[in-house]
Amino acid sequence: MHGLLLHVCCGPCATVAVPAWRDRGVEPVAWFHNPNIQPAAELERRVESTRRYSRAAGLELLVAERRPEAAVWREWVAALAAATPDQRCAVCLGLRLRAAAAAAARLGVPRFSTTLSVSPYQRHDLIVAAGEAAAAEHGVHFVYLDLRATFRESYAESRRLDLYRQAYCGCAASKWEAWHERTQRKRAG
Repeated sequence: MHGLLLHVCCGPCATVAVPAWRDRGVEPVAWFHNPNIQPAAELERRVESTRRYSRAAGLELLVAERRPEAAVWREWVAALAAATPDQRCAVCLGLRLRAAAAAAARLGVPRFSTTLSVSPYQRHDLIVAAGEAAAAEHGVHFVYLDLRATFRESYAESRRLDLYRQAYCGCAASKWEAWHERTQRKRAG
């Protein structure tokens, strides 16, 4: 039995998260489930990048069904209309981490975590809250590992392994926000 199901958001974040867990004596099972990623071509690029990393790292990878259930999809579409990005992100994190906790319970894995904790752009308080709520709902343990200090290292590893590195978190709204921020920086610079 493996001791940790690791929700993987993308290959680049896995490049630093997996070694961090291995350094702690834990061999994670990677689990890719990100129904928020839009458009479908972007989702496929991220899945392939994660597969590529898992082969290079000798990591067991499980890829969940890519089409979310109707109820999950309705919850996600409603989240896109949320008043603030933080509200939208909280729903998104909840969807992904509830699914990870449910998968851990179904697979008999007592703990789960996420590679989302690599990004300094994520709201880590929201990650922890979503992880703990999901753990309580599914009878498993959420283990938070703050990996923000390794974010730049993930760039180097992504280049070394020739992994696709995305320019936005995943949803259509985050894509627009990232584009807008890059445009503003170019105009200011």
